[in-house]
Amino acid sequence: MLHVSTPAAQASRHRAGRVVGACAIVTALAGALAGCASDNADAGSEQSTGAQGTAAVSFTDLAGRQVELDHEPERVILGEGRSVFATGILNKEDPLDKVVAIGSDLKQNVPDYYHELEKATPKVNELPEIGGFTKGDVTVEELISLDPDLIVLSKDQYEASQTAGLTDKLDQAGLTYAVTDFRAKPLENTVPTMRIFADIFGHEDRAEEFIADWQKNVDLVTERATKAQGKPSTFVWRAAGISDCCGSWNDSNISELVNVAGGKNVADDIIEGESGALTPEKVIDADPDMIIATGGDWSAKVDNAKGHTGFAAVGYGISDKDAHDSAATLAGVQPGFEDLSAVKEHNLHGLWHQFYNSPFNYLALLQIAAWLHPEDYTDVNVQQEWAEAQEKYSPVPGDGTFFSTN
Repeated sequence: MLHVSTPAAQASRHRAGRVVGACAIVTALAGALAGCASDNADAGSEQSTGAQGTAAVSFTDLAGRQVELDHEPERVILGEGRSVFATGILNKEDPLDKVVAIGSDLKQNVPDYYHELEKATPKVNELPEIGGFTKGDVTVEELISLDPDLIVLSKDQYEASQTAGLTDKLDQAGLTYAVTDFRAKPLENTVPTMRIFADIFGHEDRAEEFIADWQKNVDLVTERATKAQGKPSTFVWRAAGISDCCGSWNDSNISELVNVAGGKNVADDIIEGESGALTPEKVIDADPDMIIATGGDWSAKVDNAKGHTGFAAVGYGISDKDAHDSAATLAGVQPGFEDLSAVKEHNLHGLWHQFYNSPFNYLALLQIAAWLHPEDYTDVNVQQEWAEAQEKYSPVPGDGTFFSTN
């Protein structure tokens, strides 16, 4: 739902060279296709391009679509509000430059980061929130009213929009969109996604600097993993204590990081598809060597969720003590988990949930590797790496606790 209306002057502004798109917008609102130029005959296809002729911006997105714009984008909608993790890397001083609206997920799901962003970039509170594409509460009319040059979607938002028929409506309305991915396959898609953001927002040198740091750390982990002794079985407990037990991933997202870091993700043999859930009995039967519970500053979610009494408290503004205490009591949320080997041997860890949708995923990879094979990472201080990365690449201070152990 759109919470803040844009000025009428913005809503009526026509971009040069977008005659075809304007015709399609009028058509979409009127509900008839007659009168539109023949250029829009392919509306509803997977392609989303700018005006005919030489494109000022052209790239292939993470859905394999060719995206073209006839001018540098000036008005961008971040369908995933958490894309600000990426735009902040490119532009620390003004991470919302060119952004005219964002998804509601940032404020709803990452309150700790949002609170810090409010202080660093107050204009985040002035941006319209468009709702969530995966929740189905975004309308084409809302998007049209914002007059965007480009809409940036995450891969899961794109797939949900395809299923709901929203991508067809976007195409019919002449709205240009691009697909990115930090979530499904972080190690394959982080680099191309960062380059897409640089194509959109500029700051290519900054993107390449980050990519070099990212790649250096990923290479370090993958090289050491090939020489590591054994592959500790690991259960990644997604949003532990917040949702019904026991959500996880099948060799994707955080679970992909586990496998690459030299562990064995126990859900790979159980979950069909990218994500799903194990029964508590399956986890108990597996008796994993390690449990990694994703968490955050979720006190509001617990207050609103009957029956959920605990979660892994990690994130911005979380003290070391609170993070440790929450990890120490987390197993008690699920009957039978206190007897698991990982819990008894203090191998239950808390990990900031938002690493799952962030280019800073390499820091989660580094920490997971250090948990799995501590003897191989005595020369690495992940907390220091985090602090330095936030100082260099984030618009907000990195104060807080993002990793914990029971």
